Amino acid sequence: MALIPGGVIVALMLVWAVHNGGYDEDTWYWGALTLLALLTAILIARGIGAVRLARAGKLALGAFALYVAWSYLSITWAESPGDALTGSNRALLYFLLFAAMLVLPWTVRGALAALMTFALGVGVVAIVLLFRLAAADHVADLFVGGRLAAPTGYINSTAALFTIGALVAIALAARRELPGPVRGLLVAFACAGLQLAVSVQSRGWLFTLPLVALVAIVILPDRLRVAATALLPIVGTLVPLHRLLAVYQAAPGAALNQAASRAGQAALVVCAVVFFVGTLLAWADSLIPAPRPSATRRRAVGTILAVLAVAAVAVGGIAATHGHPVRFVERQWHGFSHPQATSTGSHFTDVGSGRYDFWRVALDAFLAHPIGGLGQDNFDDYYVPRRHTGEEPSYTHSLELRLLAHTGIVGFALFAVFLVAAIAAAMPARRRSGLEVFVAGAALLPLVVWVIHGSLDWFWEIPALSGPALGFLAMAGALGAAASQATEPADGAPGLTGANGAPGPTGANVPRRRSSGRAVTAVVGVLAVVAAVVVLGFPYLSVREVSVASNMRGTDPAKALSDLRIAADLNPLSPDPGRIGGTIALQTGEYATARDRFAQAISRERGDWFSWLGAGLAASALGDRAAARHDFDVAGSINRRAQVIKEAIARVGTAHPLTPSEALPMITSVL
Repeated sequence: MALIPGGVIVALMLVWAVHNGGYDEDTWYWGALTLLALLTAILIARGIGAVRLARAGKLALGAFALYVAWSYLSITWAESPGDALTGSNRALLYFLLFAAMLVLPWTVRGALAALMTFALGVGVVAIVLLFRLAAADHVADLFVGGRLAAPTGYINSTAALFTIGALVAIALAARRELPGPVRGLLVAFACAGLQLAVSVQSRGWLFTLPLVALVAIVILPDRLRVAATALLPIVGTLVPLHRLLAVYQAAPGAALNQAASRAGQAALVVCAVVFFVGTLLAWADSLIPAPRPSATRRRAVGTILAVLAVAAVAVGGIAATHGHPVRFVERQWHGFSHPQATSTGSHFTDVGSGRYDFWRVALDAFLAHPIGGLGQDNFDDYYVPRRHTGEEPSYTHSLELRLLAHTGIVGFALFAVFLVAAIAAAMPARRRSGLEVFVAGAALLPLVVWVIHGSLDWFWEIPALSGPALGFLAMAGALGAAASQATEPADGAPGLTGANGAPGPTGANVPRRRSSGRAVTAVVGVLAVVAAVVVLGFPYLSVREVSVASNMRGTDPAKALSDLRIAADLNPLSPDPGRIGGTIALQTGEYATARDRFAQAISRERGDWFSWLGAGLAASALGDRAAARHDFDVAGSINRRAQVIKEAIARVGTAHPLTPSEALPMITSVL
């Protein structure tokens, strides 16, 4: 029963992966509604009473539900309630995914099939990208600043996605139960994923890779086999390393196409060789009897392999840093604490990052609002007036600081309890033997990357990463519950004995109580589904109206404004319809309409400097200099660095105030 709905969820993860990581609201909102329908169907088909969860699984589910509820409650104190609603709905998306995977009756074979589907799916995406590189097919659309951004649209999340896919593929390829060609294909796909992860040139990925490799080795059984399997894709990645790194140095245009083509061709040849060699080795492995070392020897081998894994990653790090790892660490620390823009020919050795400032302000936000935080997804408006950089990040670039800054110590504690309980729920399966313990360990690998690398980046907001991390964690918990039930002694008939073996309630009281309990559960379930449909459905319809209006703003601005009015009514908390509508009205010369639309956006998000600037431009065009100066001053108090605001303030009292036609080319990129 788990295979079909579980397959739908895995397919959803892969769809997110190839659609900007699922980051866009008009992508993940329909995914959340799909998961809601799927979870409802699963519970109805199985019956709530038939779902058996371990105590740790129940605790994890309850803590996650409380975290989502606390997230929605944060709307009441958030400066931008619309952003808090969006962030809370994203949290609900992940809860629905976790719950759906947890309540499914997973078998070991079904879980193996789900992991296999995911690993093969990510591998196919990797191979397709390599073919596009080799053919120089619209390479400029795949790279940002010489670094691979496709398919997730964000450089660092792309590295994490292919690392997750490679780790799962390597773990599965180590299993003797799989056919030789399948194991060879998995090893080749892992090689492709690692090659693309290198081409991203993410310093956060490079820093966290040793710890990711170490934890992966620790949680997987049969470490010698896993390490031996990993050796082939690692070597295959090192062979074309110089060509993969050379893409970053190529100038945009023909040079970029040529460099990408050479890198893609070399990578594909290596992947073909890895597939051939991997298949031969898998066939040979199937003919050799499996060794049965003692427990002491297994521990010794595990320790040696952990050291070798770190050493192998260190060798790769030395190669990526051109033989100067110490200088690399020193430069990165200086660039982290003293952001500056430099270029050394490789992004791995470049310095300059705004994370130090992001984390400084995030910690300040937590200290200023320790209980409930700023409100879900409300970091951007808090950061801009306090920043020491020219960047305007929407997120804290750290999972831990995200929890603290957005939802305070309460949200942090709830999510920590969820995470610990969810991992504990998977432990019974990890204590089994054979294929079950291996599948449970492989299911935890996406979480390893998500937590470790996500401590330095904003991966929570990327469903293509959060989905596999939380979904396969839930699947491991379901396997753990099944393992616990398999080892428990059979209980007597329920309801016949009480504490210490004393007789329990009998007669008509038992079915009457069960009936009333089921009725209460059904009512609560229906109300929860209706509430979820409302909080997800209306914002999704609003997002769709905004998307349609944005597409027609250049051809039919009147229709776009009408659609944006509907969008504003569908989601009375979102400032986006007013902000976009105000911009369209400025472009078409409807200044009174622009003033009203920007006023609507300001009423929903008072910390948005763009809306204050737009309102000031509309007031200035209408001849209301006092209102324009007030709006410009407020915009300037929020964003002291924007040159367009400085220009508007300087010219507001002159004979030549800043006009919308002058200002809009400088600021429409914000939208």
